[in-house]
Amino acid sequence: MMGRYFFLMCLMIAILSCDNDAVNMKGVDASKEYFPLYVGRYIEYQVDSIVFDDAPGGNTKDTATFQLREEVKSIQVSGSGDTIYTIHRLRRNDQSQLWLLKDVWTSYFDEHNALRNEENLIFRKMTHPVYEGLRWIATAYINPQTTVRIGTENLEPYEYWESRVLTVDDTAKVGAFTFADGEIMKIIQTDSDDDLMKRYVHETYARGIGLVARRDSILDSRCIDLGDFGPCIDKAWVDHASKGYILSQVMIGHN
Repeated sequence: MMGRYFFLMCLMIAILSCDNDAVNMKGVDASKEYFPLYVGRYIEYQVDSIVFDDAPGGNTKDTATFQLREEVKSIQVSGSGDTIYTIHRLRRNDQSQLWLLKDVWTSYFDEHNALRNEENLIFRKMTHPVYEGLRWIATAYINPQTTVRIGTENLEPYEYWESRVLTVDDTAKVGAFTFADGEIMKIIQTDSDDDLMKRYVHETYARGIGLVARRDSILDSRCIDLGDFGPCIDKAWVDHASKGYILSQVMIGHN
């Protein structure tokens, strides 16, 4: 009888160990495959944006539509031994124009995170192993009082971005592309709205490709400067935002 119990106990331990290994392997696998980095990889996007500037009696809206290409051009090894990938970001208005270099960013993995250096601001894009419901602070390496200039206005967009994984190994249609079950991960990088400030960033990643769609709403209300919320009650953000931007970025091509 004791032998039988011992056998069953060993069997249960083996099953649980296999399940844990499967979860860990799946998490590590997803972290790397949803954020691929290698020289020569590129993704092209259609970008549509609205930039808000305050004006007497309301706001002005500057709209822009263009195409963006991100290409991993080279690698270097940092002093701490991390492999740093250099990303060239190119822009053109449409397919009739040549790509022009816009800026150069970098990206890399440390022990637990996929990191991206954008204009000398380091974002924790995801942490691994990933799983549904996972949370982290995307702007942990950024001073929350960091000021950026959007249009002609300054704002502080990076205070306490709490990220979370919405779904892993999901399905989705992104632009002209359809992704089957097991190919999509969705992340909220920040989601807060107290009617005076809105901070929302939603990202969709495809396995083996990377970021395939992004939606941003980084907005401050004009009622902050007015000191009176009355003029903003029951108004949509597009009507009472005094500064910030709304952005849509959707993949149109990749290799």
